[in-house]
Amino acid sequence: MTGSSPSNLRSRPTVDSLEAPDRPSVGLGPSLSAERLTALATPAARLLLVASVVMSAISAVANLSAVQDISTDDSIRLAMHSSTVATLIFSVLAGLYSATTDHRFGIVDQRLLGQPRRGVVLGAKATMTAMLGLVYGVLGAATAVLAAGGFYWAKGVSFDPTSPLVVRTLVGVVLAAPMFAVIGVAVGTIVRNQPIAIGGTLAWLLIIEPTAIVGLPSIGGWLPGAAGLALTYGPDQALLSQVTGGAVLAGYTAVAYHLATHFFARADI
Repeated sequence: MTGSSPSNLRSRPTVDSLEAPDRPSVGLGPSLSAERLTALATPAARLLLVASVVMSAISAVANLSAVQDISTDDSIRLAMHSSTVATLIFSVLAGLYSATTDHRFGIVDQRLLGQPRRGVVLGAKATMTAMLGLVYGVLGAATAVLAAGGFYWAKGVSFDPTSPLVVRTLVGVVLAAPMFAVIGVAVGTIVRNQPIAIGGTLAWLLIIEPTAIVGLPSIGGWLPGAAGLALTYGPDQALLSQVTGGAVLAGYTAVAYHLATHFFARADI
């Protein structure tokens, strides 16, 4: 029987030492470039962006059509806010779609072959999706102004897009949309199953949170969707102030991303 001396045991390579030479480690730049090329590469991703603009316009016109006196500040605020809500919904859908599609079609496996550091891969995904969310926010803001302005022009009523009431809403949606997109990436990274992630998020934002805001306003107003509504200067009295809502939404975004990073680092991929 032959044995292994202590020196032989010490000289045996570890798993890490075996894998390291074969797994190149690159910086954030190539990962960002890869994400940029795929951000709007699929028809579904482009359709989400187009649908966001269309729904923003429809929401503004529909709410103004239901108002008796469109010349009041409350009417303007309602129209602008309702238009931006659609932008936030589609921003989070964009993040969800991006993250879950990578897992669904094995794209994340290819990413990890070129960049084994999972934190870098997820960071590139979140960064590029936040930039896409900014595009959603800018387009949503422009659509809200054009849709509302066109409606007011058709009715012969003046509309000032530079008024503080309008500007506060526009700034809010431009800031909120990237955060919603990152939250979508975080949820999609944790859940991974596309139908469950998208369906669950929509149920939360469109059913659970509105019910909580009405039934338990002291709690519902602090939920992530409600914080986004507050940041876009929503008219609901149960919402937080715009600044507080923005801070709360930023906190939710940071926590969601941290949890996604923790989960992704330990996921069996």
